[in-house]
Amino acid sequence: MHSWVNYTVFALLGTGILGIAGELPSTSMEEDTGLPGITRPSLQAVIYPNVAGVIQELLVEEGALVRAGQPLVRMHDRVAMATLTAAEVAATQIGPIDLASAELAAAEQHLQRLQSVTDLRAVAAQDFEIARAAVEKARANLITAEGNLQLAKERLAIEQERVRQLTLTAPFDGVVYRIKANIGERLQENQSILEVVNTNVLKVEVHVPSSTQSKLQVGSMYPLKTSFRNLQTIEAKLTSVAPMIDPSTNTIRCMFEIDNQGDNLPAGFLVNFANN
Repeated sequence: MHSWVNYTVFALLGTGILGIAGELPSTSMEEDTGLPGITRPSLQAVIYPNVAGVIQELLVEEGALVRAGQPLVRMHDRVAMATLTAAEVAATQIGPIDLASAELAAAEQHLQRLQSVTDLRAVAAQDFEIARAAVEKARANLITAEGNLQLAKERLAIEQERVRQLTLTAPFDGVVYRIKANIGERLQENQSILEVVNTNVLKVEVHVPSSTQSKLQVGSMYPLKTSFRNLQTIEAKLTSVAPMIDPSTNTIRCMFEIDNQGDNLPAGFLVNFANN
């Protein structure tokens, strides 16, 4: 009975010791090197339709270099195009203004003729009032017609902008990383079409050992270790240091930038802080 209990106690103690011993190398490694990070493009954008519609044209291919503002995709929306056509017609309708102008001119001439009569007894006072009212009415009709035309022009501008939004452009200089849709496919505003990235600068989040905090200075260059292409180390600029330590790993979250002019390095490789 006692031997079984003693064996159990020693077994549990042994397991606990082994468990602690197994954890020590991990903690030591984190204190020495921290936790690695994955390099990311400095700029990355997913392109979505501005309005729901059908993809009419894909103007680029995967891997294509694009410039900011360059058209990437053209959507087609029959309702938007029909509305634009109607707005264009309405914005050119000057007939109501011509009619109102003619009516105003006729009303003013009639009033002037009445006012030119030397013998006021020949014209009833009521005729003057009717003539003056006709002038005011014609003037109001002209103002309304001009306002309607201006409103039609503003509606045209709105519809032109709506149609303009059917053409999706690159938000910055970069590379078409991935195309996720096809010509003829109908998409809603929440469905992505393609993705554009810029890797001239790579950014990476690395958790460095807390013991190095006093050595970290934002804006300074630091070596990051990597096994990618046998580079061993690569220089990176420290852009930010978190104000808190992660107690679970005893590390500090830091953001680095890697100069990658010419896109010599692809994003996605692992790096770690070189704690020398």
